[in-house]
Amino acid sequence: MRTTPMRIAGACVLTAALALSATACAGSGNKKAACDKLQKTMTGISRQGMTQVSNPSALAQTYASGAGTMRQEGKDSGDGDVEKAADHAASALEGLGQQVKTAASSGSTTPQIPDTSNLISAGQELKKTCEG
Repeated sequence: MRTTPMRIAGACVLTAALALSATACAGSGNKKAACDKLQKTMTGISRQGMTQVSNPSALAQTYASGAGTMRQEGKDSGDGDVEKAADHAASALEGLGQQVKTAASSGSTTPQIPDTSNLISAGQELKKTCEG
């Protein structure tokens, strides 16, 4: 069975999403609730994204929509650090969606694995923020 570029991208996204969904929750009630919501959002984005690996436009839309939700949850947290970390994660998610869309529209048959380093880094920042 040949692995398509979108399946490879999907696997990369799942790995990156796991870094974000591993967010530990601590701190005040509002901060904990915000971190819990962000974790659930990332898990949902990851699950939905894995069903869309053969439809890069839908996958990119899922990422864009999820990024908007993450930004709002960050704002709703009432914690500046959580908001900043959620915004960084949202931006990284949008960037990854754009990479997937660009790779799919290139027409290349060579697998192009999206760079998930920004999303992983943003996930680590969010995790650190939520643990603190």
